[in-house]
Amino acid sequence: MSANNLLALPLKATDSLPSLADEIIAFVASASETTHPAAVEEDARALQALREKALGAGEAAVPLVNLATLTDLTRYYAQLTFAKSRLPASFPVSFPWYPLFSTPSALPLALGSFSTVSAPVALPDLDYERLAVLYNLAAVHAALGTERRRTDQEGIKAAIASYQNAAGTLSLLLDQLGDLHRPSPGASPSIWPADLARPTIEALRDLCLAQAQEVAWQKAVMDRLKNGSVAKLALRVAEFYQQAQQAANLARAGTGSSAPFPFPEDISRYLAVKAAHFTAVAQYRRSIDDLGANRYGDELGRLQLADQQLKQAVALGKSGVPLPVLSDLKSLQKTVSENLARATKDNDLIYLATPTPSSVLPSIVSATLVKPVIPPELASPLKYLHSQGGGLGKPLLEALVPKETLEILSLWEDRKKTWLADKVTSTARELDAVSTACLTELQLPAALDAVQQPLGVPSAILTKAAAIKSEGGIARLEAMMKDVRRVAEVNRKLLQESEDLIVEESADDAARRAEHGSRRWTLSPSSEIAAPLAQRAGQLSSFLRTAAQSDSTVRANFGEWQKVLEIFDAGQDAIARAIPSGDASNVSLAAPQVAAARDLRALLDELEGVQAARRRLVEAARTAVAQADIRTRLLSDHAASPTSSGGLASFEPLLEAEMKNLAEPYERELLASDSHQQDILSNIKALHEVFVQHRRGQASMREREEALQRFDTAHVKYFDMLTNLKEGLKFYADLSKLAGELRDSVKTFVHARRNEADNLEHALASRDVQPPHPLTVPEQAPRTRAGPQAPAETQTPRRATRSSARSDGTGGHNPSASTPSRLSARHAAIPSRQDSRVQQVEPAEEGWSPAQGIRFG
Repeated sequence: MSANNLLALPLKATDSLPSLADEIIAFVASASETTHPAAVEEDARALQALREKALGAGEAAVPLVNLATLTDLTRYYAQLTFAKSRLPASFPVSFPWYPLFSTPSALPLALGSFSTVSAPVALPDLDYERLAVLYNLAAVHAALGTERRRTDQEGIKAAIASYQNAAGTLSLLLDQLGDLHRPSPGASPSIWPADLARPTIEALRDLCLAQAQEVAWQKAVMDRLKNGSVAKLALRVAEFYQQAQQAANLARAGTGSSAPFPFPEDISRYLAVKAAHFTAVAQYRRSIDDLGANRYGDELGRLQLADQQLKQAVALGKSGVPLPVLSDLKSLQKTVSENLARATKDNDLIYLATPTPSSVLPSIVSATLVKPVIPPELASPLKYLHSQGGGLGKPLLEALVPKETLEILSLWEDRKKTWLADKVTSTARELDAVSTACLTELQLPAALDAVQQPLGVPSAILTKAAAIKSEGGIARLEAMMKDVRRVAEVNRKLLQESEDLIVEESADDAARRAEHGSRRWTLSPSSEIAAPLAQRAGQLSSFLRTAAQSDSTVRANFGEWQKVLEIFDAGQDAIARAIPSGDASNVSLAAPQVAAARDLRALLDELEGVQAARRRLVEAARTAVAQADIRTRLLSDHAASPTSSGGLASFEPLLEAEMKNLAEPYERELLASDSHQQDILSNIKALHEVFVQHRRGQASMREREEALQRFDTAHVKYFDMLTNLKEGLKFYADLSKLAGELRDSVKTFVHARRNEADNLEHALASRDVQPPHPLTVPEQAPRTRAGPQAPAETQTPRRATRSSARSDGTGGHNPSASTPSRLSARHAAIPSRQDSRVQQVEPAEEGWSPAQGIRFG
């Protein structure tokens, strides 16, 4: 058992990943289109080796506690941060981490109890690995602070710095928690492992701050600062411990955003004892000032309050509380009791003052000397990834295209495709639709063909028949409609599966909530947690319904024009039979009509030329979109500064400029095409008024004209349906990818929620039947040494001197001097295969005393 009166944080254990490098190489081979796996092989193996060096090898491995480990962990954390810019957060490698307090090899070193042996929680998430490494950095800082010899100025400064760094590292972890990728899209923070949830980390951060403040307070006592100053520092120590205890209780109960975590009762008891102890210390120290100022009622009130606090601390029990803390508590209790008896006697005989009630005692204003300090290498890890002096080494996996670059390229591709669809293709179709509607209304060119070629099949109709045949005719439309129905059903089933899983999970949550009661079942309701997933499912279902309406329209059009298209398919003879012949003998046109017919034909040819040019423009735009690439420029920018990033917003000017250069020529051409078409259509309408005058009263010509018009319209409808079916198949292919991703996300969510629910049920069952802790700290008689001793409240080394008339009691334990390393003491009590990785910390030297002249600060 350690004789220290401060705690280290529990280390977070992990299992080795012997296939990490191979998994990275395989991922690059399958997912990267720009990097050959051989280019990252050396770096991948270096990253795997760095992980084992920093975290240990084997099962349930924990880091060594020394300064070299801090460097290795910091280097690994920086490399993981850099890897996030190259690899997706949802990574195909699962990182296994054991929950805090769940393995004997990772326990807080001044205690000996743990909640239960648990299996590791493995998540395929780089952020999970980064958070766990960041936590272990804090734990190693705290362990180094606990093992510092607090018997000289350098040792005390180093201990305070270590605890502040531990608190700063945990504060950084808390800052990152809210922004991190979750294990599944739409998942709530409660899916994140509870030992890395906010309440648990806040409890441990405040514990580090409390212990940093305690060491600073201890130094103030050594330097014999005024009692009022010491009281202010002591009260802040108590407040930090109270904050830590409250956060620990919150972690144990769970919140709406985090599952319950079995925070050990022993540590909560330790926090409560410490808080009560230092509250009593603050009141006792202030009572000395009151006595000196003849405030006898205040002195009595504070001593009574201190006595109450100490009795409450003793009533909490001894289990899990280190013996030095209990010894200091008893010594302070004895001192307070003696001073209370003395003050009561003096007051009864001499002063006759009324003890001041605690509710009206002048408050003590706490004073803080510590704060969370984030090591600069953790605050800006990428800045230190270089091979120069003071650096953490060159970035690994630098050969991979940065994820930011891929995101920018993806954004660029989306913008190009959106522009092509909305500004080019759609505009061209709208212009074609305007032209078709105008000609259909005027029955052109059918009216012209009927007059100019009253017998046989016009060549324009034969050309259109050949165009339809070249595309596969009516058989292709039927096959594509069948394919559309099939893929639509696949999408419907995928979405239905997702919705069913969400409903099943919600029913399971409701059943468990009803069984355990809403107050005990602290998980957030499924209706809240699954809302993003349900919303996404509803959104995709809405897309599917809209697409189904479009499919129905296509089928209706096909039914309407099927017979005409079948005639097209049957060939020229069938077309000839379907088109009635006109009366050629009755066709005579006046000179104005002849001229109008000739000019109409020329305008129709010109209009066809405009439409053909527009089709070529669309194809040219499509080619330009495919060739417009900014990859080379982005890669050169990243090569110049591989570890810097201004975010996506910094590339917005580049994207806008490139988009402007791409779009302007084609949009200008489309505007010109629109203007030219309007002029042609206006002229066609004017000439048509002159041309139609000859047709009035010619029934045979009207029948032939109507037949030709049906074939003209059928040709247009065929290609409209063909385009719609192509787009429909592409739409369903894209939708099936999204629906599949949603289904996988829902499965992951449901699996995580059920695991979370099972863990909560286990925690509730354990709470109902609380087993005895498997390991407790045995009581040992405190070692004593002849000679002057320090006040018990100081919890300083035993070799410190006692104060004079207003002593706080017998001396406390030396935090480190002449005792074995806490690591070795813990492993002596708990055998583990990790023993060989634990390094002894050098014992403190004997013979220190305040006469050495240490000065605070």
